[in-house]
Amino acid sequence: MWTLNKNGVTPSLALTPVEQKNLNEFMSLVNAGNAPSIAANGWKSEYKKLGGTVNQFEIRLSLSNRATFIVDDKNSIVTMIAVGGHV
Repeated sequence: MWTLNKNGVTPSLALTPVEQKNLNEFMSLVNAGNAPSIAANGWKSEYKKLGGTVNQFEIRLSLSNRATFIVDDKNSIVTMIAVGGHV
């Protein structure tokens, strides 16, 4: 059962309604127990592991904004790192 740790992260800039909807959907689905790869399937999120990092992933909220997070497979926890812009 997956859980989400928002880690006090807030968007680095104002999100559009669509970006906020995508972020809320992702977080809600993870909190409902879904793996992050499944939670990101509702739109063209381009869920991907960032190169050179340990279990750091990102999803597209739109063409210009992303959300990045750490995936702890052992404990089934997604920890948000940043929302908005590019990492």
